[in-house]
Amino acid sequence: SAALWIDSNDPDLQVGVGQIICTFPAPPAEGQACVSISGFSAESSIEVVPSELDFGVVTVGCNSPELRVTVYNLGTEPLNVTDIYLENEPDPNFEIMFAPGTPHVLQGGSSFEIRLRYHPQDTNAHRSNLFIQSDASNVDLLAVPLFGRGTNISDQTDVFHQPDKVRSDVLFVVDNSGSMGEEQEALADEFDAFINHALTLDVDFHIGVTTTEVNDPETGQGEPPRDIYPGVLVAAPNRPKIITNATPDIPGAFADNVHVGLCCSDEQEAGLEAAWMALTPPEIDDPTKNGGFLREDAKLYIICVSDEQDQSRGEPDFYVDFFSSIKGYRNTEMMKVSAIVGDSPNGCEGAGGSAGSGSRYIDVSNRTGGVFESICTNNWSQALQNLGLDAFAAIREFPLSRPADPSTITVTINGSPVPQASSPGGANGWTYYPDTNSIFFGDNYVPDKGDRIEVHYTAECL
Repeated sequence: SAALWIDSNDPDLQVGVGQIICTFPAPPAEGQACVSISGFSAESSIEVVPSELDFGVVTVGCNSPELRVTVYNLGTEPLNVTDIYLENEPDPNFEIMFAPGTPHVLQGGSSFEIRLRYHPQDTNAHRSNLFIQSDASNVDLLAVPLFGRGTNISDQTDVFHQPDKVRSDVLFVVDNSGSMGEEQEALADEFDAFINHALTLDVDFHIGVTTTEVNDPETGQGEPPRDIYPGVLVAAPNRPKIITNATPDIPGAFADNVHVGLCCSDEQEAGLEAAWMALTPPEIDDPTKNGGFLREDAKLYIICVSDEQDQSRGEPDFYVDFFSSIKGYRNTEMMKVSAIVGDSPNGCEGAGGSAGSGSRYIDVSNRTGGVFESICTNNWSQALQNLGLDAFAAIREFPLSRPADPSTITVTINGSPVPQASSPGGANGWTYYPDTNSIFFGDNYVPDKGDRIEVHYTAECL
């Protein structure tokens, strides 16, 4: 909204007296007109998760498990999906098992699934594309690459290596609105409680900070002053944007980076969207921005810190889906979102003041296996210690490359057989979880640094 002012030498002109927006600097006088003007923006923004589908290795004559692509409208206006099709259709190797009929109207904030399967006709590698055509405001034709390879061999051995060092990429998403001064100070003051576990275990870490600002860049913010760009890792003067084991004065570097200031994001404190921006192209591929932060073989641990509700576009479903897709849906231990936010459903009161409910953050945290800590806590040291223990924990669940016949699974560590646990998740062995097609090691059998894990099984023919 705004006001359009007109000044003239016509003494009979006096328009807008009594309109609230026309009271500054003073109501219209003789010869003035003030006209209230307003409008609203709307978009129909289409996104798909995941951005590609890899069906892996499948026995010729068998089917892969069905994989899904979810299509989201992150905008507020409906969009029309006019066609959904495969490249070079019909394709003997790839098949759409379910998709809505077209044309299909996708309302703002809504989504739908497309389910596909792969049934190789020979032992070659196969590629195709799933195309989604629409009148969305951001792109009219989306292409989702499809991959798969056929084999005649059903006998499968998957080999995993427990790294000599836990590798973890930690992204702090910090609210930089006007009420966050004490919380930023607490993060800086108590960071030792978070990082000490990593230093004790000699974890190979990357730590980056971005803000909840998703709209406008700002210059000279924080202490010491630095520039803030939406979705871009923050670097205070003379500090690296990616803090590693080799960074001099790690606590000091984090303290400087996390003092991001109180200037921004009041109009839209959107931590989930900021994390999404930070982890997607172009920012994640640009060496001058976030390039080099995200490592393929490292855990991804996202920590959102805010005293307000998340105001990102779209529903939490989209962010759970996107973050989970980064490391693969079956790598449940390789990606988590944690939150230091206001309690759900009514917020909280603490020594640093009040905080609104962060229920959207908490929802995403719960659904990705992360940790929730109240931003109103009187013990920031304990809260950050809890997050550090989770962020730098060793991997104990390993996804299999093909759907396994459970009765054929055998597991060894460094050539020594490991027993199957007496109960799911039990400490005395391994557990096979069919929903994630993964092997989980109980407390007494978590692989040590440098261990070689072999899982032998017969691939199921679906």
